[in-house]
Amino acid sequence: MKISIIAFIPMLFFAINGTAGELPTQATLVKAGQPIHTVNWQEDVNNPENSLPTEEQRTSPQSLYFGKKTDRPVSAHKINYFSINHWPTNNGAQVKFQISMKFRLLEPNLYVLKYNLFPAYIGYTQKSLWNEGQHSMPFEESNYNPEFFLDYPVDAGIIGRLKLRNIVLCPFEHESDGLTGVQSRSWNRQYVLIKFGVESTENLEIENSFLSDRAAVYIKLWQASGYSDQDAYLKSIGGTGKFLDYMGRGEISVSVRNFLWGGSLKNHQLDIKTPIFRNSHRDSYEFEFRQQLPYMNFSLYMQYWYGYGETLLRFDRFGRRGFAGLSFSY
Repeated sequence: MKISIIAFIPMLFFAINGTAGELPTQATLVKAGQPIHTVNWQEDVNNPENSLPTEEQRTSPQSLYFGKKTDRPVSAHKINYFSINHWPTNNGAQVKFQISMKFRLLEPNLYVLKYNLFPAYIGYTQKSLWNEGQHSMPFEESNYNPEFFLDYPVDAGIIGRLKLRNIVLCPFEHESDGLTGVQSRSWNRQYVLIKFGVESTENLEIENSFLSDRAAVYIKLWQASGYSDQDAYLKSIGGTGKFLDYMGRGEISVSVRNFLWGGSLKNHQLDIKTPIFRNSHRDSYEFEFRQQLPYMNFSLYMQYWYGYGETLLRFDRFGRRGFAGLSFSY
C-alpha cells in the first residue's frame, strides 16, 4: 500500500503541472536538449544563481509589466517616504511621510501625425505630519495635492551630454490642508516645468524613482490663485508680507546621482529644491538623500528642511529640522 501511494504522488504532481500524467523519460530530456546529469526537479527556477529564466518566464505578462516601470499606467510621481525626526519614545517625535502617484489617462501609442499630443496624467500627492510622540498620537496636518498635467518627453541634445528631457504643462493643480476656519490653507496653480539632464556614461537603471541621468535640473514656474485667505491671515497677525513671498512664484531643483561612492552602494541620489521669485528674507531649502539598499525594494532616506513653507499650516514659520527613514517606489 505504501509503495502505491509513493508511486502515485509524483504522477499527480506532473499531472497538475501540465504533463498529462507522464513522467519525464530519458528520451524526453535528450529531445529537449537538456543534459541528463544537470536536471534537478527541486531547483528553484526563479533563482538566477541556479538557472536562467525560461522563455515563458521572460515573456510572461508579469515580466513585461514590471520590466517597463516607466510605461506603467500607475507609477510613482514625487518621492515616496516615511520618516521620523526623533526616537519614537520622545514626546516631540513627529513622523513625516509622503505618498505620491500618477495615473496615465491614455495609452502611450495614441499618436496623431506620429506624435503623442496628449500624454495626460492625473497626479496625487499627500504629505502628512503625525505627532507620534504625543498622547493619542494626533495628526498635526495633511496636505492634499491633486493635479492634472501633460508630460512631453523631448530628449533633445543641447551641448555634449546635456539634454532637454521633458516639458510639463499643468493647467490645474490644487493644494489644501483639509482644515476649516482660521487653520484652512489652500491655493491653486498652473505651471510649466522644463527638465534638463546630464546623460550618464554608464547605463543607470531607474531604481526607487532615481534618475536615469547622472544629474538633472528642472525649473518650474507657476501662476498662483486662490490664496487670498492666507494673505488675510498674515494681515490679521500684523504681517506685512504675502503668501507668495514665502511660497515663491516657481521652484528650481538640482539632483545628482552616484557621486559619493561605488560598489554595491553606488545607487544613491541627492535632491535639492528651493522656491524662486520669493522674498529674499524668506529662505527655504529642502535636501533629500536616498541610498538604495542592495537586493531590496526601498532606500534609506534622509531629509533636512531649512526655512519657511515646509507645509501649508507652517508656511509662515521658520523651521530647521531633520528626518530619517525609508523611501520606496512602485
